[in-house]
Amino acid sequence: MDQLKPDETLDDLLINDLKLIQKDRGFRFTLDAILLAHFATVKNKDRIVDLGTGTGVIPLILSTRADNLRIYGVEIQEEIAEMASRSVRLNDLEDTISILNDDIRKLHHTIEGGVYTLVTANPPYWTLNEGKPSVLQTRAFARHELNCVLEDVVATASKLLNYQGRFALIHRTERLCDILSLMRQYRLEPRRMRFIHPFAEKGAQHVLIEARKNAPKDLKILPPLIVYEQPGKYSKEVLKWYGKEED
Repeated sequence: MDQLKPDETLDDLLINDLKLIQKDRGFRFTLDAILLAHFATVKNKDRIVDLGTGTGVIPLILSTRADNLRIYGVEIQEEIAEMASRSVRLNDLEDTISILNDDIRKLHHTIEGGVYTLVTANPPYWTLNEGKPSVLQTRAFARHELNCVLEDVVATASKLLNYQGRFALIHRTERLCDILSLMRQYRLEPRRMRFIHPFAEKGAQHVLIEARKNAPKDLKILPPLIVYEQPGKYSKEVLKWYGKEED
């Protein structure tokens, strides 16, 4: 395998023996990426683009969900993109996943637009007016809209998707109105929505949305996704993704 760098760790995703290289300090993937990768509708022979792929965790998980996929993970930070590429090689997935070091705002000039069946995105949640960006660049880029804003993500997804292509996104519930407005502005009709609650008795903090390009109005609100049954104990649904049963 590719040699790990001194500031990196090799982590087991606990899904199909997948392994992931991450920074010991800096950006590390969160549960949000796992939730999105399991929420998106994935079909055999899909052509997929993951915007702002970071460590490449979403493409890795998507590769297990259907056959004959072709997946691009797009990451603007050269060092992180190179690390994600090594994870792809480590898992022998070069025939399925390619990592592109590119700016999503210019991506339709790099790869062909209007041909992809699925675009996914776990974008930065915070605007520059919200909170203070991390002093660690990899964390700052992942959490704050330093390199792209929400509209850039939605606009790029629309440019890449084919007719009736799907766009799956996870974001904060506070941005829901912005998300729905932008989706319709770029001809992406919301079709599936699921609110994420940390506990059954707590309000939703995040939302999963899947839209289809040029589709008629037909939004389905799915049952809520409960992450924890109690502090430190995942719900049965989340445990099943990892092939585990309740203790």
